[in-house]
Amino acid sequence: MAISRLSIVKFLELALTCSCVALHYKSYNTDADTGMLVTGTFVGYLIIFAGAAAGYIMQTPSHKRIDIFYSLVGVALFVASGALIIDKYQHGYKSDFRDMNLAKASLAIINGAVLLIDAVLTQRGG
Repeated sequence: MAISRLSIVKFLELALTCSCVALHYKSYNTDADTGMLVTGTFVGYLIIFAGAAAGYIMQTPSHKRIDIFYSLVGVALFVASGALIIDKYQHGYKSDFRDMNLAKASLAIINGAVLLIDAVLTQRGG
């Protein structure tokens, strides 16, 4: 099984999402609107990426259009989650809780960028 650029991107997405979930576990905020969006995005995409990784390992990849759809929706959700967290904590008092939230937000936005790269690579044929 050859390792392609696209498979590296897929496993990077999974690793970034796992990091976001771990940081979210340690820094969950009580704001219901932001919490629902962020938790739904991180856990939902953790499940999607784990399934995609399992499909890649078993050599049964998902359809190209579905993959692009999940990537583009993921771009919007991860960037929105990161932006909301940054908006809430950028002017907060210095603490580990604030730093974890800002790190989580940064990783979410980076993951949004990686998802955009994934969508382009998938469209071009990887």
